[in-house]
Amino acid sequence: MDTEQIYEKTPRSNKSWILKEPTKLPIKFPNGKIRHQEPINDSDNENGEKDEISSSDSDNYDENLHDMKVDKTDENNEFISNQNTSNNNDIIQKKEELAIIAQRVIEDPENNIGQLKMLREIATNNNLTIKKLALLTQLVVYKDIIPGYRIRQLTDKEKATKVSEEVKKLRHFEQNLVSSYQAYLKSLEAELKEHTVAETALKCMCDLLISVTHFNFRSNLIMAIVCRMSTAEFTKMSAMCCDAIIEVFKNDESGEASLDAVKLITKMIKSKGYVVHEEVLNTFLHLRLKEELSIKVSNNEDSVNNQTKGKKRKYDKKELKKHLSKKLRKLDKERKEVEKEMKEAEAVVNKEEREKRHTETLKLVFITYFRILKHANSSPLLISALEGLVKFAHLINVDFFNDLLELLKKIMIGPQTEDDNENSNRRINTRKSLLCIITAFQLLSGQGEALNIDLKEFYTQMYKILMPLALNPCMEQNENKRKQKTIVNNSKDEIKYNNSISVSEQQLLMEGFDYMFFKKRTIPIERSAAFLKRLSISCLNWPSKTVLICLEKMQKMIQKQSRLDALLVSDDRICNGVYRADLDDPELCNPLATNLWELSLLESHYDPKVRAMATSLATFVSNGEKPV
Repeated sequence: MDTEQIYEKTPRSNKSWILKEPTKLPIKFPNGKIRHQEPINDSDNENGEKDEISSSDSDNYDENLHDMKVDKTDENNEFISNQNTSNNNDIIQKKEELAIIAQRVIEDPENNIGQLKMLREIATNNNLTIKKLALLTQLVVYKDIIPGYRIRQLTDKEKATKVSEEVKKLRHFEQNLVSSYQAYLKSLEAELKEHTVAETALKCMCDLLISVTHFNFRSNLIMAIVCRMSTAEFTKMSAMCCDAIIEVFKNDESGEASLDAVKLITKMIKSKGYVVHEEVLNTFLHLRLKEELSIKVSNNEDSVNNQTKGKKRKYDKKELKKHLSKKLRKLDKERKEVEKEMKEAEAVVNKEEREKRHTETLKLVFITYFRILKHANSSPLLISALEGLVKFAHLINVDFFNDLLELLKKIMIGPQTEDDNENSNRRINTRKSLLCIITAFQLLSGQGEALNIDLKEFYTQMYKILMPLALNPCMEQNENKRKQKTIVNNSKDEIKYNNSISVSEQQLLMEGFDYMFFKKRTIPIERSAAFLKRLSISCLNWPSKTVLICLEKMQKMIQKQSRLDALLVSDDRICNGVYRADLDDPELCNPLATNLWELSLLESHYDPKVRAMATSLATFVSNGEKPV
């Protein structure tokens, strides 16, 4: 009993007695959870107990804050995911709507032409994906429903005349189509000024110019595309514009669209001070110009035929006019107008009109080339202008030959710069010289064959650049591939040069040799021997492909001039003296005092084809006998 009384008298400590009822309201978190506050301690407790309870409250508060932050991030993630799903749903819904509208317009364009306005309204959406889809959908629809002829505006007289219901319906469709197409082009031009969907808008305009070149507002499309070609840096959009212009040049049969494009391009180049990218000028290389200037000849033939037939033809016309009544003359006039409209409907290209357009186009191109040649020292377009002259040299008038040849001589020799020892500048100079040489020989191979002009300076320059070409490691590489590699190394985006048709320096060299030695020209034996000797020296450094071509050219030269086989024999000498390899004049280096000892080195070449060709040439004599 004593122990029980002692136990009853001892004080008892129970936390449930110490803690009071909670006096704070529960907390509701953003995720919907409700958390009750912990009960607070009594003020009569000891200091140690107060510290423990306060520390537990602070821990609970920190936990609550952490839970609130986690709940907020979860809520934001849920909001973003919900927004993405709603955007995806909107895009899918707009896709279906665009497909339905496009299908209706394509199935029956005459009755559903008004629904094009709905496509334009969808294109004003703030969502970039929906806007791009709407622009591309309109592109496909217009390419499908645009007719194969140009729609002209009706005159007041035509509007006042009564027509059938079918004609009214057709006119209504055509006028609505033109107005809708114009509004679409305006929206594309507005999007070009913004950087959000500018690339898609430009792609649509380029596709329209290529596919519906014959339709209305062609000049507006060309102007917008040419303006994008004139940027300071050649970007992906500039390449897209150049490709579109090239396709127009290739597919243009009448020459009308090409003339419009060339007018705007030449005007743009002139306004920029001829400081544009060379790919813009290289688009002219794809023009479908006529091969001969035959307009004047055809006109003269027509005039001669009219004169030979004499007065009888005029007399017959006068007699017809006298005997035709007023009614018959009116019928005849209406018949001619109908025939003219039928020719336009059949899209028959008139040869005389096409030749006139080609002549005007060629005139604009040559004016641009000649202005660039005039400022050759400071123009970055010199190489492109020379490539254009190489292609169109046979179309230049004979009256300009002397002045053009003198200008080509100045450009070919040119002032020597301090950086000529660098590989890049050497490559540019050799290419410039080769293009000048080929242009000069092309001028005198066609219409200029009757002219007696000495081209000794061009032979000397060709002989001079053979040694720098022997040290060029990129001789067989196309100029466009070389540019593309440099751009890829300097920038992240790869830009393809599909516009120009620039060839390698190896091809230019072989073409120059063909013009110099194999185009019905009498060449002095000293000049041919000097070129043979320097070619054999250069072959020691060139790649095997170039060496094979050069060995074939050397064999053809020996076959053409039998006295050159003396260079293959080591015993005989045609003349005395010493060969001067250091001189750059082929007629002063005394080439007949040496032989082609380089062939013995080529006989041990790593390429078996080169070894076989060198052995064949070393044992070759022009009369077919083997040397003793």
